[in-house]
Amino acid sequence: MIYSNRKIVIITDCIDIAFNEMHQTLLNELASFGISSPQISPIAQVKNFSVVNAAFIIRLLADLYPAETLFAIIVSGTSLNPMRLFGETKTGITFVGNNSGYLNWLIEDFGLNYLYENKINRDIEGRSFGGKYAQIPTVARLYAYQDLDSLGIKRDETCLHNFNIKTGTVVHCDNFGLMKIKAPKITDLNEGDLLKIFLNEKFILTAHYTEKMKLQKDGEWVLFTGSSLYGLPELGRVRSLNSSAELGVKEGDIITWDKVSTK
Repeated sequence: MIYSNRKIVIITDCIDIAFNEMHQTLLNELASFGISSPQISPIAQVKNFSVVNAAFIIRLLADLYPAETLFAIIVSGTSLNPMRLFGETKTGITFVGNNSGYLNWLIEDFGLNYLYENKINRDIEGRSFGGKYAQIPTVARLYAYQDLDSLGIKRDETCLHNFNIKTGTVVHCDNFGLMKIKAPKITDLNEGDLLKIFLNEKFILTAHYTEKMKLQKDGEWVLFTGSSLYGLPELGRVRSLNSSAELGVKEGDIITWDKVSTK
C-alpha cells in the first residue's frame, strides 16, 4: 500500500448520511490506487445553497492548508448545473468542484497553475449525487497523480462564471451569529466611535467600534476587526446566543456603516 502526507478537505453542505457516503467512497477509490490512510481533515461545513459562504470557506482554508492539499467541494449552490471543474492555484492548492462562482475569490487571490473542465460530466455520469459520482472519484485520481489531460479538457479563467461578492456582503455567520463581512480591513475608526448600521441599505441599529469585542458590556452591538483572512470586519451583539438571528441576517445580505461621532 502507498502512504501519503497529502491532505484532503471535504467542503460541503451535505452533512447527513451523504457525507459518510462521500467519505467512504473516497477511501474506496483511493484504495483502488493502492493508497492507504490518507489524511482527511474534519468536514468543512457550508451553509445550504450559499455560493457566498462556500467562496468564503474555500478562501479562508486556502490560507491555512499547505501546498498539495486537495479541496473536494460539494455544495448545492445554484440551479444552473454548471460545468464541473478542477484546477490548482499558484500556491499549490488543488480543487475539485463546479463553476457556480465559489472558486472565483480563491482564484482571484492566488492565481492558477491550471484549470480543467472535468470529463466526468452530466452526460457521462448523470446521477443526482455529483459529489459521490464525480467530484470524489476525481479527487482520488488527482491524489494518485493521474494524467490531467486524461481527466479533463484544459480551460482558462475566461470560462469562469461571472460571480462577484460585493463589498459589505455577509459571507459567514458563525455559531454565535457573529457576522463576517467582506470589506477592507478597518483603518479609519477608533475605539468607541459611534456607528449607524445598515442592512441592505436600511438603517437597523446603532453600534460602536471596538478593538476588543469580549471586553464590552453584555448586550451591546459592536463592529470589530475579526480574525478571518486579513481582518474581515465583524458585527455582533456581545455574548448574544445568536446575533444574526436577532436581526434576521443571512449570508449574502449587505451590511454597511456610517460614523456618527467619535467618542
